[in-house]
Amino acid sequence: MWFWWFMFVCDLIIPILLIIAGRMMWKHCPQKINGIYGYRTRRSMKNMDTWKFAHDYCGRLW
Repeated sequence: MWFWWFMFVCDLIIPILLIIAGRMMWKHCPQKINGIYGYRTRRSMKNMDTWKFAHDYCGRLW
């Protein structure tokens, strides 16, 4: 029986991490455009308006 509880907890880890990452991306986006972390696409890194919009939109989707 412990195996089923273990698998149940393992299955819940990914959705919980996605919710936390989405919330962090939505509420606390990186202040400067960088190539290390954040939602990095060519279009989102054009200027600060698109950078903030991309993080807001992606965070809400996650």
